[in-house]
Amino acid sequence: MRLQRVLRVGPLGTALTVGQLAWILRQHWQTIPTEHRHRLQQLLRQAKGNPSKLPEHDRRELRELVHELNLPRLLRRTAIDAVVLGRRRRP
Repeated sequence: MRLQRVLRVGPLGTALTVGQLAWILRQHWQTIPTEHRHRLQQLLRQAKGNPSKLPEHDRRELRELVHELNLPRLLRRTAIDAVVLGRRRRP
């Protein structure tokens, strides 16, 4: 059912939705202090997708930095925007 709804929007609508999501993600990412963003990127590169490759103190730091991302807030914001956007499209 949801896939059919996405397909009905068409390629332009899908591109606009993806663009809006990218904009929200970018805004959210920029709320984090620069030094924390750089350190998070460094730890993620070092871990190569597997945090168990990191020493314990780096894993702890990675956990703290990911917690700082405040993912529930990001999910709430994207969900609210998706609902609002969906309401605007309905005839």
